[in-house]
Amino acid sequence: MKDDPVTELFLTEVVEKILMDINKRFKLKPKVAIAGFSKAGKSSLFNAIFGQNIAKVSMRTDETVDTQTKEIFGIDFSDTPGIGTDMFSLEKVIEAGIMNDQHVIIHCLNGTAGISEDDQELHRAIIASSSKGITAVNKVDLLEEREKEEYTLSIKEKLSLTPEEFLFISAKRNINITELIARINVILPAAMQDAFISKQKANIYLKRSKADKVIYSNAVLTGAVAFVPVPVADIAVITPVQIAMVATIGHLYGTEVSTKSILELLSTIGAGVSFREMARQLIKFIPGYGQAVSAAVAFAGTVALGKVAMHWFEQNCSVPESKLKDEFKIYSEKARQEYNQYRERITKNKDRADRFVKEIKEKKENLGELLKEE
Repeated sequence: MKDDPVTELFLTEVVEKILMDINKRFKLKPKVAIAGFSKAGKSSLFNAIFGQNIAKVSMRTDETVDTQTKEIFGIDFSDTPGIGTDMFSLEKVIEAGIMNDQHVIIHCLNGTAGISEDDQELHRAIIASSSKGITAVNKVDLLEEREKEEYTLSIKEKLSLTPEEFLFISAKRNINITELIARINVILPAAMQDAFISKQKANIYLKRSKADKVIYSNAVLTGAVAFVPVPVADIAVITPVQIAMVATIGHLYGTEVSTKSILELLSTIGAGVSFREMARQLIKFIPGYGQAVSAAVAFAGTVALGKVAMHWFEQNCSVPESKLKDEFKIYSEKARQEYNQYRERITKNKDRADRFVKEIKEKKENLGELLKEE
């Protein structure tokens, strides 16, 4: 690619804006409360979801002495303290507004104890609140099959829940925690889902699934760009898409992505080491850039970059350089073979690509005019 100060400055500003917007999106704070009575295992469940001993776990029924609103990795997560103990009552917790100030409330039941009148009252309070509820029966690892069947009948009778409407879990043995996290994510507001996927630590499959969707959505867009008469350098159009993709994947794995971390990934794959060279180095390791990029090349290069980024962030940015380079080649070749499966979808995104290219052209021209004035 021929040196173009306007393109370089344009890409610098665009990438910085992309990272700022993505960082802001992932700083949204889903509110998920765990409500339940003493010995239900609320703190253990809290820890199971985030993979760290954030909440204190104790044999004492009144160990948690205040409603915890923890800002853990950007999430407001409330662990309701010993409802029903001398220290707190269900009425006080309701009065505190915890039931109406959450996106999701997990009703944590103790599977080794019967469903009490207090449990039923709490269930009714959750239903009456403005929050969405999930019922989880904890300590399933301590139950025999017969006891599970008996509990299923009891929960149907006392809480009017079918087997599909609650989940047997074990916070300490990590049984069904990934399913619980998936259910939480589904009922969260759409704007909060990515932030929740990022912050939870127990369901790696949810992270991978979302990252894959991000990769192929962006690969389809870059493929569609190839069908549009591009009035600016291809790299000026495709680079922002790919940088946004890498940044989003990083956040999904709990990493707040910066220009530095993206450069580290590109450098490890074999690209440049300075931000100024980012665009031209993308040309270097994705064949076809700098000329008229074919849809297949753009699609394959974007998929390969996304897949490598996935592995990179999943392994805490510590994958050997040689392995990443080999993976890039393998993923690129595989994506080329996948291209025909996505051709129709790519074609349908031509209008989206056309709007995107026009927007890029307009922003770049405005920047060029400013430079001329200087």
